[in-house]
Amino acid sequence: MFSAKAHYGLKAIIYLAKNTGKGPIQAKEIAVTQSVPVRYLELLLSQLKKARLINSNRGKLGGYYLSKPGSAISIFDVVSSLEGKISFVSSHEVKENDAIETTVTGFWKKAEDDLIGYLQQTNIEELLQKANTGEQMYYI
Repeated sequence: MFSAKAHYGLKAIIYLAKNTGKGPIQAKEIAVTQSVPVRYLELLLSQLKKARLINSNRGKLGGYYLSKPGSAISIFDVVSSLEGKISFVSSHEVKENDAIETTVTGFWKKAEDDLIGYLQQTNIEELLQKANTGEQMYYI
């Protein structure tokens, strides 16, 4: 459903949250510790910066850091900045009075809304806490 962009982007953001207060973190460090190709990560970090989820400093001591607390960044913010609009099915014309089409379209729309709601209510700080304790999140 989601591409590697969302997976790698979340890993990078959580790593930055984990290292908040330690100064800017270089892309190479994130890439090595999170097993992400550095050039690909740099593209993702650029998108996250454009979405104003992270900031960066240039230079020898430069790197990336969160633009706001992890508790203020939802998973939806990260995923939508990397993947674009979240949609289970493409928009298409629904024939009037087609009960099956209306039912199926309604089902996918509800599932999409539920997923978006879950991503919006879960933030980076929560995932970081789960990572620190080794606890898994299996509730949707």
